[in-house]
Amino acid sequence: MSLINNYLKLVTSEHRDKPKYTEMLTSLLQYSEDVFTLAVGIDDEFDMDLAVGAQEDILGVIVGSKRTLDFQPSRGLSSFLDNSVYRTLLRAKIAQNMWKGGILDLRDLWVTLFETSIVIRDNQDMTIDVTIVNSMLDQLTKELIVNGLIVPKPQSVRMNILFADEAIFGYDMETNVVRGYDHARWANSISADDIFAYDRDDASEKMHGYDKGNWS
Repeated sequence: MSLINNYLKLVTSEHRDKPKYTEMLTSLLQYSEDVFTLAVGIDDEFDMDLAVGAQEDILGVIVGSKRTLDFQPSRGLSSFLDNSVYRTLLRAKIAQNMWKGGILDLRDLWVTLFETSIVIRDNQDMTIDVTIVNSMLDQLTKELIVNGLIVPKPQSVRMNILFADEAIFGYDMETNVVRGYDHARWANSISADDIFAYDRDDASEKMHGYDKGNWS
């Protein structure tokens, strides 16, 4: 009622003590108050940090990212993203739309999204290795990454994704993400494809035998 009250304070003393006049003026001003409230709320409704549901879906249309995935996640996870995961996907899509194609830009993009470390290596053969270090990412987020929905890449370049819960092993280096013997571990990959397994056919675990599974 702040807008209405501000106007009512401008009423002259001659009419200020007239109840019917005040009620009439309040009724007329209520339309302006409603429009003002709606206009102020639009910013919050479509704020990337606050938007949910239909408003978040509209943001997805604007940036070019759907809430429903084109693949079925493993372990019984839904392909329909909740508000929190979809928000991460939208932020990544916005960053991808603005990405200039450089490795340093890619590293900055990742840190902005997840505040964790990432190691990128250009193999000079149209492939790059991306190792995500010290990340406590859930399974669904990892699968979004593996399927190319989080980390952008140049056209026709293959991206190999590796995950490491601790610093990864490397020779002659000692940083917070790369360390030597006794202080680091090998990174692990997560396959976007179903992997090969003997005597096992389990779609929920993405494990299959001949003709269906792939070496990981």
